[in-house]
Amino acid sequence: MKKYLTISEATEPLGLTEKAVRQRIARGQLPYRKLGRRVLIPADELERFLAALPGKTAAEAVAAVEEGRGW
Repeated sequence: MKKYLTISEATEPLGLTEKAVRQRIARGQLPYRKLGRRVLIPADELERFLAALPGKTAAEAVAAVEEGRGW
């Protein structure tokens, strides 16, 4: 079964606020799915998105967020 994250759950790996995540979704910069009124982010697509960012691997980005350094 595919795992989905809520917007609030996606803030930690992205290092963004909920407002910033919503803005990026509205601009089409983040992968998402709508289920009724709920906006969900597929975990595997978010991981691929993070891996595609220039300059850092997904693991490096997550480690930076966990250490409080951000991007």
